[in-house]
This record gives sequence, C-alpha cells and structure tokens, in this order.
Amino acid sequence: MDFTAGLMPLDTALAQMLDRITPLNATETVPLLQAFSRVTAHDIVSPLDVPGFDNAAMDGYAVRLNDLRDGAALPVAGKAFAGQPFNDAWPSGTCIRIMTGAPVPEGCDAVVMQEETEQTEAGVRFIAPVKAGQHIRRRGEDIAHGAVVFPAGTPLTVAELPVLASLGIAEVEVVRKVRVAVFSTGDELQLPGQPLGDGQIYDTNRLAVHLMLQQLGYEVINLGIIPDDPAKLRDAFIDADQQADVVISSGGVSVGEADYTKNYPRRAGGDRLLEAGD
Repeated sequence: MDFTAGLMPLDTALAQMLDRITPLNATETVPLLQAFSRVTAHDIVSPLDVPGFDNAAMDGYAVRLNDLRDGAALPVAGKAFAGQPFNDAWPSGTCIRIMTGAPVPEGCDAVVMQEETEQTEAGVRFIAPVKAGQHIRRRGEDIAHGAVVFPAGTPLTVAELPVLASLGIAEVEVVRKVRVAVFSTGDELQLPGQPLGDGQIYDTNRLAVHLMLQQLGYEVINLGIIPDDPAKLRDAFIDADQQADVVISSGGVSVGEADYTKNYPRRAGGDRLLEAGD
C-alpha cells in the first residue's frame, strides 16, 4: 500500500507501519537478572510442583481428625518448622506444633490455626470445628509440574521474574532486543556542551528518542549528527541499515532545498514507514 500525500490519521499510520513489520525470531538465553523487560521466546513450562509438598498455611497445630472426636485436649508431640519438618513417630492422641510453610506430618488431616485453640494443663484444646484439609496447601496447588507458566511473547517484569526464580529457573530464552539506529540531520545542529555557531541550535530530538527507546528496552545505536550533505546522508542510511532492525532519523523531511533525508531510505535499501507531515 502506498502512502498518500498530506496528513494521515494516527490509526492509519500505525496500521500501515505494522503491516510492513516482520517480527523478530532470533533468540538468546540470558540470566534472570538480565531478563527484565525482555520477551519470552517460547512457552515457559514449570519443571516442578509449587508448592513442592503439602504444607501448613497457618501457624498452629497439625491434627488427625480421629484424635479430635472426644473433644479432649491433645498433648504436643513435636514441632515442625519451614525447612525443619517433623519426621519422628507421631503418637495417637497428640498434635504437632506447626509453623507456616512447614511440611505437614504424614497422616495429618488438617491444620488448626493457633487462634482457634486454648492452652490447658492437659495440652491443646480446639475450640472451633475442624474440617478435613483446612489450612493445608497441597502439592502443586499453585503451579503443577508441566504447566505453562508464561506463554511465548510474555514481557518479563518484576511480577514474572520472581515466579521463574521460585521454579528454580536460572536462565530464560528471550527474543533478541530490537536494534534501533538513531541519528539527527542538519548543519544547524550542535551537541550540548559545545559552543553554538551562527544560526545553530542544540540537538535535542535525538536525545529524547534515544531515552524513549531505552525505556522500551531496545538496543540503541546512536549515530550522532549527520550534516546536510547528500553523500554523507546516503552513507549514514546504509550504515544504519546494516547495523539495525529499525532506523529513526530526525530532520530533513520537509520541502526545503537542504531537506535531503526523505530521498534516501529507499535508495539505501530501506522502506520509509513514516515521516513528518504524513
């Protein structure tokens, strides 16, 4: 589709640009700390169950329902902590003191939070009804082994990356960063920090574009300021096209006698997507 002369609605410009874009398919594998703002190249599948074992969701007491039938207080036979499970024999008619995250002892039917208990000389008395399975997080309840955690094309942020860490995943395959070459054109431009000559202004557009691209997570190739010289402009476009997936230039697209930029993208083998005035 050819571009029409004159002004163009934003939606039309975006649609025509997207029609001409080919998605990247090159990938690379990076550690989690370098994966922020990157995009997953493939579905990420969980290598394990989360949680990896039945565990207590509350601080309280692990119990067997049969031991609660007569309503008697139960002595505490041991303790279970996160990282320190109770592995001893569990006598009948007793309970196990358990902390949040600790594996539940074998045979445990429920966990009773401590707020629903009373301490007595005979042991722990349970003052609220107890249901089978209460306050127990079952193995694989959050994420099952083999489940797709994040599909291909997912941006990785502070929400997703800790999840991958919780699965023991240290590296992730992501789509290669988009490489964008940026340059400004015009004899009137000067770098900040340098003295201005007659009729010159400081180059600010390139800085703004560079920062926006960095914020989006792209790899920026900054080619500086190109003078109003047709040969140097052509060389700049060829150089940029060889290094980058996208080329953004600022300046030289109006109808002035020194506005050469608009003539060179196609000559350099590129495809002009949008220019000022479209």
